[in-house]
Amino acid sequence: MAKSAFFNSILFLSFVLFLPIALFAQDEARAVWQVTNFDIVVNNLGSDRALNARATVALRNVGRGSGSTLSLRINSKAEIKSVTVGGATMSYHSLPETRGGAQRIAITLTNSVNPNEGVTVGVDYRLPLEENTGVSAISPAGSQFLPLSLWYPSPNTPFAVRGADYAPFRLTINGGNAMSSGVEKSSVGNTVFEQNLNGQPFFVVGDWERIDGSAGAKGIAAFLPKGAGDDARKQADRLMALASDARALYATLFGAIPDVPVRLIAVRRGAGFDDSGSVLISEGAFRRTKVDSVTALAIAEAIARLWIGSSQIVAQAIDGVTINVYAVQKPQFLLVFVVELICLDKMFAHCAHFLRKCFYMLKENLILK
Repeated sequence: MAKSAFFNSILFLSFVLFLPIALFAQDEARAVWQVTNFDIVVNNLGSDRALNARATVALRNVGRGSGSTLSLRINSKAEIKSVTVGGATMSYHSLPETRGGAQRIAITLTNSVNPNEGVTVGVDYRLPLEENTGVSAISPAGSQFLPLSLWYPSPNTPFAVRGADYAPFRLTINGGNAMSSGVEKSSVGNTVFEQNLNGQPFFVVGDWERIDGSAGAKGIAAFLPKGAGDDARKQADRLMALASDARALYATLFGAIPDVPVRLIAVRRGAGFDDSGSVLISEGAFRRTKVDSVTALAIAEAIARLWIGSSQIVAQAIDGVTINVYAVQKPQFLLVFVVELICLDKMFAHCAHFLRKCFYMLKENLILK
């Protein structure tokens, strides 16, 4: 019975992976914009409860047709001050999106962009914040802006057919003690992070005490609330050891460890979010005497995403469902496919659950044994 279920899962995965794409995907010659880099500068958050920033988005036309128009999406409450293309000021139209709480900035380009060519768009904007939430907050106790708040302009949002845009980024926060993902290159008064992996820009501002891992946990750091006691430090050591073990395990499965710092950051809001090596963990998790299952799972998944998603992304849109296929070559020439469905309609939810079960079955039968 177990073998039958196993081979059925293999058959189903093969059907999904190798189903002729041409039957579903649109084959028209049109522009498709892919982000190649984000460069965002955030001014001092101040006391007016608003984020003032300038975002420079580098894009490439990966479609089969030339592009004469370009649309960026941002939070519907953002006030757009100016838009530039290649340094030249451009006119634009702001249109409401049908879902996701976003607005669409429609730009008509002076010159069409041919396939495989790039364009750079700059947006100056102000995003007022009426109240603090788990994805956006401005407070003396700690501020943060996570991707789900749509705080920066991007062609796609998590609610789009293609899913959110992931790309390397450079993030500068003026006048704030901020944390993000990537390599920190801060100067006096400014916090700068450069992320070379595929990620989404985010930052949290607070006051932490840093603890660095040693030996196998080298390159892993925990950021505790200021004034944390000895028990919290011991718990931080346990969490860093867990992250180290997960990193070592995945290295045996997926290859060389991506060269990126791993940060376990204590937060009051937004716990559970991770991006390219940085994990937001509830402050309460550091006060426990043991590692709870929720925190352990969050760390393990975040470490896995250093390889699957951050280092390599392969995506194909099929009939409103984006299928991300990650291929990992094992030393034994075993090719393992991890399939993730990003579904826009609840009717596809059972497919995602089934594929997840298939993946775990593959892992237990083909990798661990």
